[in-house]
Amino acid sequence: MCGVIGYIGEGATPEFFYNGLKRLEYRGYDSAGIAMMNSDGVFIQRAEGKLVNLQKKLELLPKSTKIGIGHTRWATHGKPTELNAHPHRSENMILLHNGIIENYKPLKEFLMNKGYKFHSETDTEVAAHLLNYEFKQNLNIQNPLERMKKSIFSLVSQIRGAFAFGILCTDVPDTLFVVKYGSPVVLGIGENENYMASGITALVDHTRQIIIMEDKEIAYLTSKDISIVDFEGKSVKRDPISVSWSTSMLDKNGFDHYMLKEIHEQPQAVAQTINGRYDLDTGKINLKAYGINHINLKEMNRIQIIACGTSYYAGCLARYFIEKFTSIPVETELASESRYRSPTVNSHTLSIAVSQSGETIDTLQAIKFAKENKAKTLAIINAPGSSIAHVCDDQSLIYAGPEVGVASTKAFSAQLASLILLGLAIAQEQKKLNSHKISEYIDELIKVPSFLEKVLMLSNGIKEISIKYYNLNSLLFIGRGHQWPVALEGALKLKELSYIHAEGYAAGELKHGPIALIDEDMSVVCLAPKDSYYEKTISNIEEIRARGGRILSVGTEGDKELQNISDDFIAIPECSEIILPFLTAVPMHLLAYWVAVRKGTDVDQPRNLAKSVTVE
Repeated sequence: MCGVIGYIGEGATPEFFYNGLKRLEYRGYDSAGIAMMNSDGVFIQRAEGKLVNLQKKLELLPKSTKIGIGHTRWATHGKPTELNAHPHRSENMILLHNGIIENYKPLKEFLMNKGYKFHSETDTEVAAHLLNYEFKQNLNIQNPLERMKKSIFSLVSQIRGAFAFGILCTDVPDTLFVVKYGSPVVLGIGENENYMASGITALVDHTRQIIIMEDKEIAYLTSKDISIVDFEGKSVKRDPISVSWSTSMLDKNGFDHYMLKEIHEQPQAVAQTINGRYDLDTGKINLKAYGINHINLKEMNRIQIIACGTSYYAGCLARYFIEKFTSIPVETELASESRYRSPTVNSHTLSIAVSQSGETIDTLQAIKFAKENKAKTLAIINAPGSSIAHVCDDQSLIYAGPEVGVASTKAFSAQLASLILLGLAIAQEQKKLNSHKISEYIDELIKVPSFLEKVLMLSNGIKEISIKYYNLNSLLFIGRGHQWPVALEGALKLKELSYIHAEGYAAGELKHGPIALIDEDMSVVCLAPKDSYYEKTISNIEEIRARGGRILSVGTEGDKELQNISDDFIAIPECSEIILPFLTAVPMHLLAYWVAVRKGTDVDQPRNLAKSVTVE
């Protein structure tokens, strides 16, 4: 979950590390630190809280060195204090860490018995001291670099958990050491300089040539070279990939927050995700362009979608369409629970991992579990070369571009578009739909971006509506059919951004318990566009109204019946059912955004959250 960056070359400045961490702050913002090393020694500055607190200390670091590392923290072990901030030092070892060391307690006890003193509450300090201990045990190795390599092998053989380490050693000042197991690491290739980071976003200002490290690998970076070995010491050769993301994609472009910018990028995200993957004239989905190269879709008789959070809700929503297109049963699984059930997948199961970052640890472990049990695996991800993509048989990129706001928005729409395309591809390969019908559905999907543009024009109106809802303690969201997952997404966004308690329910479930909450003090967001569930949903709204509940409805423009029974009404354009959930999701994102802005919470970096969840 933490953000890490490292550099070796001629241009290591405090500003370089600070700016790199700024690109990664969405991964954690509890505390931050930078370590730089030169012939005068090691210089470390750390600060509690937001990264801006570290900026005040940059002048205490050297103006320039040839090597350094930086870290922005999402707290796991130990409070978000300066003492617990990374990097940590143990004499000649300076180390930062993204992940969790599960067996840190017995290791800490062992090291304390050896005379090591601990200054933090973190599990990471154990790794720094243990590496220093192992270095001392290898006195017989005269070459400091070889001694350091042997010590790292000893370190990784003793720790359990997930870890990405960036390490400096004063005895080997011309090498940056990087270790990966479970937590993401990318390496950047420069001219007489090289980089490491926990995400591509930190490096696009400097290089587009990226090497993705895989689990159980150690990299040795000098200014001239990058070499990689596995935990057994065997050399690893891997070609770099070219990244097309630009620095302009990472700017706010005039918006007050990244989240608002990304909400407004949803039309582009959907358009880019579907573009080039279909032929409207022939009614064909281009499997190769989509990313299907190794999976035989004709053999699949069951589909499993594995995801967390917003990606899970996109999967829940896609289930309706995929089952409609293919008549194949689809299960949506919370990744954090999926791997703990008895396996039911087989070689005729298509297991789909949906993750914006491609690094979500729960999803990664769950898709590994599915693959171990013979399922065919497909990754739908936004970050090229990610861990989940490496594990799966095939990968399909959504082209949403970098998403910086912690609360996902444009990735939701792009994921849904991608999953609908996949459903059509399966129907095509299994001859469940003819080319004419596929063309009809593609034609509807093509219309989504233009419809989204219209709905985004509602932003100012929703901003005004938010005045009535920002000071609530609790809010319910309801919907039927396709709108139920949208209700879940709306409740999640409100919780994430404004810290208001919110719950999403299938509208028909109200009378099975939640209706007990309805009184004059309860407000309900009701998703009721004119679809095949409309009349039933209206009945549920009447039940709320009869008990005094306040109603904020999202419905089809011109629907006077719904507007008359609502306290507030958000009108979306009339459209087909395949387009509707894209449109109702946008008001959910905008409502959460404007409520949070009025409350004054940190929209882009909500408390206790991180963008990429890389710990279980």
